[in-house]
Amino acid sequence: MQRTMRKQNRTKFSNWFCAFALCTTISGCSDFLGILPLNEVVLENYWTNEDDVRSVVSSCYSAMASNEFVKLSFVWGEMRSDNIVRGLGTSEEEIEILEGNLQPSHSVTRWSSFYNVINLCNTVLYYGPDVVNKDPDFNESEWLAMKSEVLTIRSLCYFYLVRTFRDIPLVLNPTVDDNGSYQHPAADQFDVLNQIVNDLLEAERYAVKRYSKETYNKGRVTQLTVQALLADVYLWLEDYDNCIAYCNKVISSKIEEAEEEQMNYDGTYPLIGNQKTNSTALTHEAYNDIFGVGNSFESIFELQFTRNQQSNDIIPGYFGTATAPNNIGAIACADFIADGATSGNDIFVKTDIRAIENFNAKSTSFFPVRKYVVESINNQDVCTYRSLNLSNWIFYRLTDIMLLQAEALTERSQQSGDTNEEDLKEAFQLVSAVYNRANISQAAKDTLQFGSYNSYPKMASLVLLERHRELMFEGKRWFDLVRKARREGNNSAMMDLAKRKYTYPESVKSKWIKPDMLYFPINEQELKVNLLLKQNPGYDTGETIKKS
Repeated sequence: MQRTMRKQNRTKFSNWFCAFALCTTISGCSDFLGILPLNEVVLENYWTNEDDVRSVVSSCYSAMASNEFVKLSFVWGEMRSDNIVRGLGTSEEEIEILEGNLQPSHSVTRWSSFYNVINLCNTVLYYGPDVVNKDPDFNESEWLAMKSEVLTIRSLCYFYLVRTFRDIPLVLNPTVDDNGSYQHPAADQFDVLNQIVNDLLEAERYAVKRYSKETYNKGRVTQLTVQALLADVYLWLEDYDNCIAYCNKVISSKIEEAEEEQMNYDGTYPLIGNQKTNSTALTHEAYNDIFGVGNSFESIFELQFTRNQQSNDIIPGYFGTATAPNNIGAIACADFIADGATSGNDIFVKTDIRAIENFNAKSTSFFPVRKYVVESINNQDVCTYRSLNLSNWIFYRLTDIMLLQAEALTERSQQSGDTNEEDLKEAFQLVSAVYNRANISQAAKDTLQFGSYNSYPKMASLVLLERHRELMFEGKRWFDLVRKARREGNNSAMMDLAKRKYTYPESVKSKWIKPDMLYFPINEQELKVNLLLKQNPGYDTGETIKKS
């Protein structure tokens, strides 16, 4: 079902109440991504030159790298999915969420860390144009490049919010003093999505194609970041033609980049090779580069964590570390995924190296998560663990975009009423490239055959399954399942997948079967602060929220 985006409400709002965090350069630190934020800046002494704008743009990235922002990026996109069960040290709140008992009182329903980033972006957009007039060394093209960055960061924040809560406040002006109103009704989801698309189309025009410093090409917004996000948004909107077009832009750019770097790769797509990192390693080079080292060739946009600046405490807290009991964090891999993976099951065939890269062998009653936690794996029980909390958090990488395109092609294949086999073949080619890279063995390679998937239902199932295997624990699975339910107009098939981890699956399914339950409740404190907000229908008890 193709949805038409509604006309964007252009009314200007004062921004959500949140901490106004600007940043400045630390003595001896010239790295843009290494600038740390200050808590307070006197506004009349600020916004006079290019460095002021650049510092606040940097503060947007710093705010995204906060533990709360990274935590919610993971929890909102993963915690309710079929991937995850409780581990060791799981909080009571987390246990409730994992058991399907999400409540408006839960801290993970708080969205302030995302609106903090949005406020910083709005602040740059508000003051930046005046600085161009004040600073003769700050030209229009430099400003437009920075504007592109903050428009994209703001769009990413809003895309997370709209996928998680559906209708949300759309705030486009900053809060710069205590005189602004904090009362904002929730905007319709399609108004928010329309704003995102318009902002990203503008950002694409001025985004930097490549920075001279390689780390910036993964840790700062580039044209590829904009295009990847647009592809994801278009898929959510069921605009398959535009999704496919933007995925093609990303893939074509990666092919050009591979040719420039004289990268050797097998097949049509420039994927990192599947050779092992050493003679005893079970992981292949792709895992080591993407999750071990970070900032790999396949990366499009990832948050940067560096020694003595900002650390990523979410990975060791949730996924585990070498020093944790049995290497288990607050979450673990669901048994139905991990059981029998090395000998083959419904998700991983026995040659799929991702079964070993995603989770450890069973320790006590848990299957610990491995992805992001280890740098390399020599055998099922011997891994090289990280000693510091420096795992980058990846928002987009090449195989994600390839599988988004495969999904869009599959859905487009049956829009005319008659299945378009050419679209199915192209979708199959994309899935096969990702699948074959992961299925390596000395004796043989498990391969897919198009004849087994040459219908819409079979190809749609294959694409969803491949995204499950490739992007496990990366904050994607719940959104993939919600997208499926939205497209189908009901939760039934989606819940048949999501319920697999539960001890009493039918009771959970009956609770979450209503479409409104796909989304998170609005936090009860947000409802007390902003009286124009209404609780998401699935969680509305009918009680009046009084201002505290």
